[in-house]
Order: sequence, then structure tokens, then C-alpha cells
Amino acid sequence: MKTHQSELIFLDNEVIKKYRDNKINRMSSLSNELYSLKKFSCSGKNRYSPLIKKLSENSYSIERYDFSLGNTKTISEKKVRRLLFTLPMSEVLSQLEEIEKKLKELKIEHRDINPGNLLFSEREKTIKLIDFYWAKTDSLKVGTPEGLNGVYGVDDLKAFSRIRTELNLVDKKVLKQVKNLKTKTSDFGKKYYDGSAKRRGRTYHIVDIPYLKSIKFHRNIGNEYGDMIRNLSNPPRTVIDVGCAGGYYLFNLMRQFRLNKAIGFEADPNMFDFLNILRSIFSLDEFILKGKVNVDTMFESVDLVICMNIHMWLVKQLKEGADQVIVNLIKNSKELFFQTAGKESNGMYKVVELTSKEVVQDYLRRLGNDKEVTYIKTTSQHGGKRHLFKIE
Repeated sequence: MKTHQSELIFLDNEVIKKYRDNKINRMSSLSNELYSLKKFSCSGKNRYSPLIKKLSENSYSIERYDFSLGNTKTISEKKVRRLLFTLPMSEVLSQLEEIEKKLKELKIEHRDINPGNLLFSEREKTIKLIDFYWAKTDSLKVGTPEGLNGVYGVDDLKAFSRIRTELNLVDKKVLKQVKNLKTKTSDFGKKYYDGSAKRRGRTYHIVDIPYLKSIKFHRNIGNEYGDMIRNLSNPPRTVIDVGCAGGYYLFNLMRQFRLNKAIGFEADPNMFDFLNILRSIFSLDEFILKGKVNVDTMFESVDLVICMNIHMWLVKQLKEGADQVIVNLIKNSKELFFQTAGKESNGMYKVVELTSKEVVQDYLRRLGNDKEVTYIKTTSQHGGKRHLFKIE
């Protein structure tokens, strides 16, 4: 990506910025920028400071974050909606206030405060302030190009105020849409679908989005998510979740690993519609929704498959056909996490033929051909015993 000031090279985990040698850029320097950044970082203790490494006299690398909030002309409503997928607006405004206070405290005039220089790390849940090329502090000699910082101008106070106003306008739209979306929760449990929450108005898992956490749910699966993350062999970029319910696994994987595809299969039509609207509200482009799984379902090859506490419902619906579904999922995944309700478990429906941990492991080995089946742990979170395995 090239601009009048620099060239940006985007790599998987970093972005390289090379400044052009021209009249405008000579009004400041990379050394000035790095000096201001070092001061802003407070010896690495300021979480709003980006990670930067000097490469040459006119270039540096910066850790690649997920997205900016816009450009020098305006915020991006689409990106702000995605930001609100992870943070409530109150936290967004609080972080901006802390950034503004830190600049004042350190006596740094950034002079280029605009949405394009505010990047967001979904993994860290933190806004990062970048591009200190035109910053003034201490005795740095820095010029002021005509039209610096577009409509936001060089006054940091006014720039932050304008950005807050634009953010609040998007927040109002989101709040209105979320209010309408919440009315759909009354349809949950109206008709029971295998594997969904039975109680009226509840999702099965927590909907882990700040604006929707007030929705009642049946079970917290945070511990199971942690068990999977700790046992991943490689960071995934493509994921399938069979029976994604409220999206807990996929949403957190999207934040943590910057997924290219997060494919969720969901059989409950009420939950499917709910997730589809949610996807639009929060601009979740990589979240791909699919309906009920059957023997003929074609699964694309992915890095990770999540098959957690859904197998027993596949057996109930598909009988012997459930084995073929599991075979296909294993075949099309580099790693697969599996947990089901066997004879030792409580639950509405159990696969009584799976009488023990060893029997479940043998079952997976038979379906997985030459793939390795690793036992991870036994949990009692669902009542009785359920055994967690990884196949790779």
C-alpha cells in the first residue's frame, strides 16, 4: 500500500513502514517519531503504545493489529461496529480518555489524531495510538505541512472530541438494533430442537458480546474453551464449530487468532436467525453460518474443528450416519476437539454404547484412521463424566 508519505508492507504479524524522501517528509524525521514513541511507551508500560522496531534510517516495523477505526476524513462505521463486538462504548471512550491524558501528562502534542491512527487489537482488547511522525515534544524540531491531519486538525483536544462524537453516533445505531434483536430471544425454547436450551428465552451458551451479555443462558463453557486453547498445536486461521449455539467458541477464536473463516453450523432456526442478524450488526464478515448437519454435508478443509457436546444429538438424529459425519470432520481438519455424553454422563440424551473414556477413545481411533487421538481431561461440568479428546 502506497501513500504520498510512505509505503506500507503488510505481513502476517507485522507491518513495515518505509518513508519516502520528499520535501514534506523532511519537515520531520523517523528519529523524531521514534523518540516520541519511546516517550509515549513509558518503557513498555503503556498498553496503548504499539510495538515498533527500527529497521533502517527511513523504515520501521510495527506489530500488526486487527484494524484502524477509519481514516483522516471520518471513522469507519463498519470498523466501529466490529470494535463494539469486543468492547462496550463506555470502555472505548475510557481508553481514548486515558490516551489523551497520557499525551498531556508526557507533554506530547501528537498533532495527527484521527481514526486511521487508532488501531485496535482484538486479542488485547486495547486501542493503540500510532504515527508520531509529526509529534512535538521536548526540543524536537518538527514542521507543519499544509492540511496536516485532514478534517481533524492538529489540535489533539478537538480531534479527540470529534472522534468521540462520531463514535457515539454509531453506538446509538447499534443500541437500537440490539434492542430489536433481544426481542427475538423470546422465541428461544418456544419449540425444542435437539441440543438447544429448553428454557424459554435462554441461549445454550453465553453470547459473549458486551451488548448481549444480559441475555440469560443455560451453561458457561469458558473452562472448556480454555482447555482447548491450552491444547492447540498451532494457531488456527480457519475453524468449523458444529452446533455453535450462541457463538462462544467462534467469537473468542476470532478475537484471539484473527481468523479468515469461522464457520458455524446451527440447527435451531431461531438461533440461526438471531446469529445472522448479530453478524450484520457487528460486521462479522468471517463468521459464516450454515444450517443443520446431515450425512451428506460437505465440510471444507480447515485448521480446527470443534465438536463439543453435539455428537450425541447427531447420533439421535442420524443414527449410524453420525459416524460418517465424524469421519468427514476428522478427515477435513488438522485438529479436532471432541466431547460427548456417554453412559457416564448426565444429560437429556446419551450414547450409552460409549461406556467409558477408553471406549470413547477407541471409537475415535476407529473413525480417525491413522490420526492420533489424545485424551485431555474428564469434566463434570455437565453432570456425571464427559471426556475431552483431541484428534490430529
